[in-house]
Amino acid sequence: MKNSIQSMPWGAFEGQEVRLWHLVNANGLELQFTDFGGRLVKAIVPDRAGRFDNVTLGWPTLDEYVAENGGTYYGALVGRYGNRIGAGKFTLGGKEYTLELNNEPAGIPCALHGGLRGFALRKWTVVEEIHDEDKVGLVMEIESPDGEGGYPGNVKVRATLTLDNNNVWHIGWKATSDQATPISLTDHAYWNLDGVDAGTTVMGHQLYVNADVITAYGPAMIPTGEFRDVTGTPFDFRTTHAIGDMHDWDYDQLAYGAGYDMNWVLRKTPGDELSPACILTSPATGRQIEVWTTEPGVQVYDGYYLPVRNAGVALETQHFPDSPNHPEFPSTIVRPGVPFYSTTEFRFKVQG
Repeated sequence: MKNSIQSMPWGAFEGQEVRLWHLVNANGLELQFTDFGGRLVKAIVPDRAGRFDNVTLGWPTLDEYVAENGGTYYGALVGRYGNRIGAGKFTLGGKEYTLELNNEPAGIPCALHGGLRGFALRKWTVVEEIHDEDKVGLVMEIESPDGEGGYPGNVKVRATLTLDNNNVWHIGWKATSDQATPISLTDHAYWNLDGVDAGTTVMGHQLYVNADVITAYGPAMIPTGEFRDVTGTPFDFRTTHAIGDMHDWDYDQLAYGAGYDMNWVLRKTPGDELSPACILTSPATGRQIEVWTTEPGVQVYDGYYLPVRNAGVALETQHFPDSPNHPEFPSTIVRPGVPFYSTTEFRFKVQG
């Protein structure tokens, strides 16, 4: 079987045609993307018996993605800034910037995922299709004008999405700006490796996270600056166990997030580039995803607030939430002439 790309119209958004792309590798694994929000719509992968099912949450139609207006961010490429910025404010170069407020944990407003017109809610432009012997893919671009969402700088983002014959979905990010500005880009796919039509939650999925600490937060889900050791807490996934094993609602970080919705600080060694972040496995089907990234953190969100509670889990590789307000965190500031680069891979496997 040869790998392939097929493209077809999938409706319209703000007077522009939206398309759906089917990327299929030599093993029959298929990823479907749309240029609305750069979203992964379906991921059709085999289980230990060779049965193929869709394992990522999404809506059947474009109209449903548009109508939800960012309620779930199903499968989206997220920016300018993935995750939250406290009170929608930060100071850069001596100037305070005020962002759009679009999220209210515990009734306390913040800016989430780039604001009201973040990248998840806009049409991307597919500038190239990749047809190689060992992989297929798409190159998508989006531009964000100075002041959009309250952020400074004219920003251009390129996302290169490929599926290779080793069953690896590779995301390569590049971002440039003509002014200093914070940028943190992530993918917001939700996974249910039982298959999204199986009628199960992800509470029985086995999870490993390559992290010793979390960036603890308060009721507003904004980091306090504390790096909290996971030892002896429900956030210790250094030994693989089920997501639902340790839902101790008396633990403050679980109570604030209504379950797992937390940034883990990934273990890195000097010189690390692409390194392991987490491993998600379905005992029922044997399907497994290894996540590798150059990013310093991963947000694990167990989908408590999804239309079907805990129907999927998001594994969002990222810089840390609210980094512009925390000089102790790795910097997210992108400056003119110094592009931002990032890589994440989702490696699909099957366990016997």
